[in-house]
Amino acid sequence: MYDYRILDSDFDQQFNNLTEIASAHFGMPIALVSLIDADRQWFKAMVGLDVRQTPRRIAFCSHTIANAGQVMVVEDAYGDPRFDANPLVTGAPHIRFYAGAPIVAEDGAALGTVCVIDRVPRQFTGADCAMLQRLAENARSLMELHRRNSLLREAARSDSLTGLLNRRGLEKAIEHVLAAALAGKTCGLLYLDLDRFKHINDTHGHDAGDQVLKEVARRLQSVVRQTDLVARIGGDEFVVLLAHPVDHGALGQVASRVLAVCGRPITIDGTVIEPGLSIGGALAPRDAVVADDLLREADRALYIAKRGGRGRVAIAGPRVVGPVDRAAARESELEQAIDRDELFLEWQSCHDLPSGRVLGYEALVRWRHPQAGVIAPVNFVPLAEACGLSGRLDAWVLFNACRQGATAPAGQRLSVNMSALSITSGLVVPMVRSALDRSGLDPRRLVLEITESAAIGNEDKALEHMRQLKALGIKLALDDFGTGYASLAYLQRYPIDLVKLDQKFVAGLATDPRAQRLTQGIIHLARLLDIAVIAEGIETTTQADLLRKNGCRMGQGYLWARPSVLPWVEPPPAGG
Repeated sequence: MYDYRILDSDFDQQFNNLTEIASAHFGMPIALVSLIDADRQWFKAMVGLDVRQTPRRIAFCSHTIANAGQVMVVEDAYGDPRFDANPLVTGAPHIRFYAGAPIVAEDGAALGTVCVIDRVPRQFTGADCAMLQRLAENARSLMELHRRNSLLREAARSDSLTGLLNRRGLEKAIEHVLAAALAGKTCGLLYLDLDRFKHINDTHGHDAGDQVLKEVARRLQSVVRQTDLVARIGGDEFVVLLAHPVDHGALGQVASRVLAVCGRPITIDGTVIEPGLSIGGALAPRDAVVADDLLREADRALYIAKRGGRGRVAIAGPRVVGPVDRAAARESELEQAIDRDELFLEWQSCHDLPSGRVLGYEALVRWRHPQAGVIAPVNFVPLAEACGLSGRLDAWVLFNACRQGATAPAGQRLSVNMSALSITSGLVVPMVRSALDRSGLDPRRLVLEITESAAIGNEDKALEHMRQLKALGIKLALDDFGTGYASLAYLQRYPIDLVKLDQKFVAGLATDPRAQRLTQGIIHLARLLDIAVIAEGIETTTQADLLRKNGCRMGQGYLWARPSVLPWVEPPPAGG
């Protein structure tokens, strides 16, 4: 399976076409391309299902691949002792009928299935089985094509001389580890440059120069951990990407070891060559949270090392901020606030308007500044976006919201705001997945709130990331609905589950007929699109009553409670 390099890959329209054909041909509400991993089944394509994987132990498809030569048909799961107590039968998606054809590799290994599912008992003819098998054969062909294309892409990301990653491959690897860095797992990068390499080429010839490069590559791989990566990104330039855990001291120690090992003499055809090198280093997220910035910071440190006399190591240090530059100083303070846990979360409850029952909470970040006191997000979130800290801020808020929210009463949803930059970043999906895995929060309880500006200029990328986020099981909410320039277009294109009616509309409900009509129109439109509406900024019972009469069923605001820390935790009794 792993040779196909397909697990956890992005959605692919060719595989999507297969499930759409299967669903339409057999008249089934659910169709899947299911791949079986060691402990899970993972869906490469799906119709009628909104989760991306289930445990292997409850997968119908794990039974199918045990008999890889034939289609497995379960006409009524209730009457089959293998499945009558299966949680996929007794609970969502309530499987009654299942038919799966194994996807068999050229070497005979069963990889997964193409399957169709219904929530009522069905019958399946021989002709139906033959059609499903053809679809499975098509899936195998697509997987082979995916594998070959992946190998070609890997070749495009490899350095032909040393076999190391090239610059393109390195940038992809950096993006991956930066997602972990944003979730608190620091990584490091060493930028190496061979000293006087041109002299080696001119004196000993290019063949000898190539041998030196290959030997340096071998030595680099021998001195780093298996979890670290080595790349050659230029003629005589190498990079070592160090995975978590690593700090400033460890980065310097590894650099010194690399300097000692790679600086030893190399004998080529009886000629002794003494390669020298200089090294610059940087840490993420301390020095950068974007691949290009991390490379740039390490390159700057390399320049300092070379300026100091070659054969040296320099590690990037904290930015020095002048007292007269208040904006820059506040930027540095915010960066330190994330590191020092000066940030904290308050939660505002969301209520069912007819009953007043608490449905969930929205996380709101605050900054407890040592001198200025508590700072509201409106006064520092724009700064984070302007100075490149929004990714780190989002990661901090997301993880801590998931960690705290996991302690809230079962069934209550937890909403977290996501910056416009994050939703188009390649880090957003791994960042969310990491926060869910580390916190243990059920993805179905998480709602990510995004604004209309999130996709401006990056519509396709935003759509791709939203689909991947939905596949994790989370919900997407459109915040401040009605205040942007493209609200309706957003609802048409993107997989939005909820819209949050901006408080400007709510504030005018009792006095402004236009606000009333606009609110009625938005609620009606959302209902037609099967999108829920949450009204923000409700402060009076009159506003709540008007919203309820117009069909809005959810709201939040000071009418019920001001934001507070862990509001679902009962305070201790007085004097207790």
